[in-house]
Amino acid sequence: MIKKYTAPEEESTPKMIVGLDIGTTKILMVMGFLSDDGKIVVCGHGKAPSTGVKSGGVFNLQETINDITAAKEQLLENISENEDISEVYVGIAGRHVKSLSCINSVTRPGGNDKMVMPEEIQKMTEEMKQMDFSGSDIIAVIPQFYEVDGQATTRPAGTLCQLLVGHYQIVTGDSKEVKKVFSSVRGAGLEPKEPVLEPIASGIVCLTEEEKKAGVALVDIGGGTTDLVIFHGGVPVYSKVIPVGGKIVTHDIESSLNLQFEQAEYLKIHHGTCIPNNANKNNFLTIPDSSGYGNSVKINEVNLAQIIGVRVAEDILKPVKAAIDAAHFSKVVRSVVLTGGGSLLRDIQYLAEFIFQYRTRIGFPVNGLANSTDTSLKNPICSTGLGLLKFGCMAEAVVQEVKKEQPAELVDEDTLLQRLKKKLSIPAKSPSSDSQNGGDNEGAGLFENFMEWVKRNWISPGDGVE
Repeated sequence: MIKKYTAPEEESTPKMIVGLDIGTTKILMVMGFLSDDGKIVVCGHGKAPSTGVKSGGVFNLQETINDITAAKEQLLENISENEDISEVYVGIAGRHVKSLSCINSVTRPGGNDKMVMPEEIQKMTEEMKQMDFSGSDIIAVIPQFYEVDGQATTRPAGTLCQLLVGHYQIVTGDSKEVKKVFSSVRGAGLEPKEPVLEPIASGIVCLTEEEKKAGVALVDIGGGTTDLVIFHGGVPVYSKVIPVGGKIVTHDIESSLNLQFEQAEYLKIHHGTCIPNNANKNNFLTIPDSSGYGNSVKINEVNLAQIIGVRVAEDILKPVKAAIDAAHFSKVVRSVVLTGGGSLLRDIQYLAEFIFQYRTRIGFPVNGLANSTDTSLKNPICSTGLGLLKFGCMAEAVVQEVKKEQPAELVDEDTLLQRLKKKLSIPAKSPSSDSQNGGDNEGAGLFENFMEWVKRNWISPGDGVE
């Protein structure tokens, strides 16, 4: 049961943030705010079936608008009448999302006598954001590492060099697909804020700081796609979209047993397992015939497990492992975390552990969230939605921090933009981080680390300034 949220008195009302997950199987909208202790307080959520999305991309615009509107209306029913929803942090995913490696080099005359400054590193990142990819929009620029006169490092600031080379991963999305996402959001009467790569959003609520520093692969198994993101040194260093998700397992059961999709989905969820040896060989499942011919279908639970296990291994987990190996991050990864609806398949953790040869666990979206969070949301299905909410809260906190340093009315817009740009001039970390900082506790440590990461990679100089 959803507990209705009542806003505090006006003088202490926090700024509400909304995350919107437009998934293949569901639309999830979550509202909340950043509390004084650095935790995210979830005030309400709305959920609706997703009927207009295929393989993570908007297929039917009107149906998607209707579904977002339905989720919005449900959310509004569960929050104070004084609250309104106008802006949302929306996730971007789907088969159209691509990533590629790029290099930016700078020659520094007299560099042996002057240190590399954080502003130089930030400028290099900003230049990468201005690259033109015909037909594609840049979703994220992820600094990986730098070369200082040929020597690799993750902390070039403060070094002396004549040639500074930055290595980046650039994540792009098809311009038409990104436009359809934005159009569907606006069609529901909302304004999309900065688009966020969905697996990164999931990672910030499912992963611990220790995991992100040591090296971890987050595998978000959705209905239409499987999203991979690798963290190391506390920041994301690689991402890839595998164009299949949990629905492919359901479709295989459907076609193998000549069932309807809903029947196959029910079998998968309630009787399926990824490991045949863990199935009950004495349990025969009878599926009534819904075609009207009176021919019911019988299947042994072991046979069902064989269908599921093969499909999950061959079409989801092995392509993920191949992506990690191909990107040369196999020695960086120390563990794997599975999340998303597909991670709820029984025994998938053990199958993944066998295939990946890494310690594997199921990721629940609880990191950084207040204990009062609705139990129904503490589910891998809700990882992206809650991650988008958390991302938005942290991004807004950065903007407010800059504004507090000097009231906006005392400076003109150009001056404020320059202050914010300077605020963001922090060197980035990356895969082979040479930082030796220990793990931080949840709350304040996580808050500070994530705010620094947001500053480095996500907030553009104009965000949050009217």
